[in-house]
Amino acid sequence: MNIPEQHTIQCPQCGGIEFEQPQVLNDGDWVTCVTCAQSFPLDDIRQVGLDQAMAVVIPEIKAEVEKMLEGLFKGKFK
Repeated sequence: MNIPEQHTIQCPQCGGIEFEQPQVLNDGDWVTCVTCAQSFPLDDIRQVGLDQAMAVVIPEIKAEVEKMLEGLFKGKFK
């Protein structure tokens, strides 16, 4: 499997990866994309990051499971 250990959150507006944020983040805080200056609630950016990571991880896991199942059942259903 080729899943990266870290994932960079991309701005949903422009794809930028740098955000201005308070020193100490709290749930109600907002972050601002450095590239397009669009501001987002922290909770929204967290969800965007989770969605982006799942878009990478789920296909990798699916391919790995399919490969494992192929190996397990190879030649059993002829």
